Amino acid sequence: MKLSVPFYSQSWNLDEYEKLGYQSREEAEYWQRSCCGILCIKMAMDSFLAEQNKPLTPSIKKLIDSGVARGFYDDRSGWTHQGLVSMIQGFGFTAVSKNLSVDELVGGLEKNHLAIVSIKWAFQNRKTLKEKILFWKKYGGHLGLVFGFEKKDGEITGFYVHHTSKISEQNWQARFVPIKIFIGGYTGRGIIVQNNS
Repeated sequence: MKLSVPFYSQSWNLDEYEKLGYQSREEAEYWQRSCCGILCIKMAMDSFLAEQNKPLTPSIKKLIDSGVARGFYDDRSGWTHQGLVSMIQGFGFTAVSKNLSVDELVGGLEKNHLAIVSIKWAFQNRKTLKEKILFWKKYGGHLGLVFGFEKKDGEITGFYVHHTSKISEQNWQARFVPIKIFIGGYTGRGIIVQNNS
């Protein structure tokens, strides 16, 4: 398990919206709700950059602005996985968006890669009406960063996850998520991020 992965909270002090770089409290509040994808890529990239003793990525606000300017964010559907991949690649890292089985997640982590995974908020396992109708597909709406796992007797028992949230108690830094709960809230889609150095 990587031990040096930084954690960036999604719970901001909105009264300090100007320090965050926003024109109003409402604008800061909007991006507080909509920044999980940016926080995940920043945590992943900053982890690799810190290992190389290189400067970290720009501020969250600058990353958001860059992604929005390039059309990677939509108010209705959020951050596109391919857009986040393009942003990561722009910093010189390898990233691939794909369906990822539990075994593929583990395989990537064993190679010192990191995984940004599409999940239900706080790994909740409630099915939406859309999922009940389209029973073969799982919808997420949130992203988390997976950076470690545990095994017992050859079986995966769970993953270590950075889970950001605007609700302070749901900002889970290095939270161990048991495999049954993980699978219940994981859509099966994600982004593998690889350090090229």
